Amino acid sequence: MNLRSVLPFVVAVGIGALIGVAVYSCIPKTAFVDNQRLFDAFQGRKELESRLKQTFNQKQLMIDSLGLQIKSLQQTAATSTAQQMRLQGMIQQYQQMQKDTQNDYQYKSQEYTEAIWKQISTYTREYGEQHHYDYVFGIAGSGSLMFGKPHYDITDDVIQFVNDRYAGK
Repeated sequence: MNLRSVLPFVVAVGIGALIGVAVYSCIPKTAFVDNQRLFDAFQGRKELESRLKQTFNQKQLMIDSLGLQIKSLQQTAATSTAQQMRLQGMIQQYQQMQKDTQNDYQYKSQEYTEAIWKQISTYTREYGEQHHYDYVFGIAGSGSLMFGKPHYDITDDVIQFVNDRYAGK
């Protein structure tokens, strides 16, 4: 075997390798995260949810206290018209407090959820940039991405990253 007979083979292999590298470099690097798992595991969500529940529980204590006053007054209000009128006013106040508290809870919950998703999106974008992804899809079962092969699932890595970023690491 001489150099002239091997040279075309070496050139062909080299060109094939260059084409392979060129084709491979054109393929976008993609992955996906399970949105629900990411949301549930995000430490910022857990802290905001805890704050929201604490606020709601404090308001609920006031409502429960008023409920106890109403029960107490109901037992004695049967004889006095003035007490019956006072009882009616307290019942209306109780119902309004319950309604206002529930509405406030729903509003704050939605507000917190939007803030959490905004923060998660920012951190996920940073993760994608740092790890040179062209696309990081969210899988949620809502039609955006219904399936991905498990080896493209970077949810656990992103959960760790967003929680580290949230903790200031």
